[in-house]
Amino acid sequence: MNTHYKTLGVMPDVPQEIITAVYRTWMQALKVHPDLGGDEELAKRINEAYEVLRDPVSRSEYDAKIKEEKNSSITSGSRRAPRFRVSVDVAYCVAPDDKWNAARTYDASALGLRLQVKGEVKVGSHISIGFSGSTTPAVEATVKWSRPVNGGTHYDCGVEFFKPVADILERLGCQR
Repeated sequence: MNTHYKTLGVMPDVPQEIITAVYRTWMQALKVHPDLGGDEELAKRINEAYEVLRDPVSRSEYDAKIKEEKNSSITSGSRRAPRFRVSVDVAYCVAPDDKWNAARTYDASALGLRLQVKGEVKVGSHISIGFSGSTTPAVEATVKWSRPVNGGTHYDCGVEFFKPVADILERLGCQR
C-alpha cells in the first residue's frame, strides 16, 4: 500500500517538525518543485501528502483510514481461493522417491494444502498427495514453503497444486 508517509519517505510515528522539514527538503534542496526544474507529478504527490500530514486533525483521520484499510484487507482475505481449516491424515511421496509417508493436513483450498510432516521436505520439491479412503488419483504439487516445528523433528509445509482441485474437501473426506 502506497501511503503519504511513503511518498514523503518518513515513518508514521515521526513528529510534525520532521514532516515539515522533509517536505521543504523535497521541494527546495532536492529541487522537486516545478519552478526549480522538478517533476510536476512528483511535486503534486508530495504536496498532497504534506497537506494531509501537516494538520494534526487530518493526519489523525488519515491514520485511522489506513488502519481500517489494513484491517479490512486482512479480514477480507486477499487469498486467491477460500481456505478451510481441516484436520485430516493424508499420504505423501516426494519425487523421485517411491516411499509414501504419513502427513496431517490442517488447511485446505482448491489451490493447495498446509501439511505437517515428519522430517524435512525441501522447498521446490515435487510432491504427490494421496487421500485415505479415496479412489481418486494422487494430486501433484510443489512445496512452496517449509519450516521446522517441535524442535525440528516435524515440519509444516505449504504445497501448491499443479492445477486447482475443486473437490479437495470431498477428497479429504470433509464434505462442505
